[in-house]
Amino acid sequence: MKRYFPFLWIIATCLQAQDSAPTAPAATTTNSTTIESDSLDLNLGSKQGKKQGIFRGNVKVDEPRFTMKAKEMTVFFADNDAVESLEAREDVVIKRKDGSSETLSEKALYDMTDKKLTLLKVAKQPKVISKDKTVFADKIILYPEEDKMTTEGASRVMLQKAP
Repeated sequence: MKRYFPFLWIIATCLQAQDSAPTAPAATTTNSTTIESDSLDLNLGSKQGKKQGIFRGNVKVDEPRFTMKAKEMTVFFADNDAVESLEAREDVVIKRKDGSSETLSEKALYDMTDKKLTLLKVAKQPKVISKDKTVFADKIILYPEEDKMTTEGASRVMLQKAP
């Protein structure tokens, strides 16, 4: 049985730049984020260790600016229940809805404090595909709010000619 979890709308800001004005969760589908998975383990009790939600099986995130798919995702919460970070694992695919880029990796980490997305190599290099280039590296760090990318370890860029 599939489960839908629209309560984590904050992930909408995780992988793309925030609008200049803060956004609030909306009741309409167009401004909300939905996470779908086969199951969810949710721990929001501070007495039971770190607050987190673990989404397992066919994880799909749909938000206004991007879609993400993974086999598993853990969302970590601060004491005030704000999202601190997230970790997506196994076959992670993130596509911007404007079609400008797509990332593929085995593991992706997003840190809300530093506002950075880190794509990590497990067995194969992650990659970022855009219209004019594809970047491969052992570790790719994206700063979506700054439109900046850095790589670590073995790196390669393939440039494509514009049509």
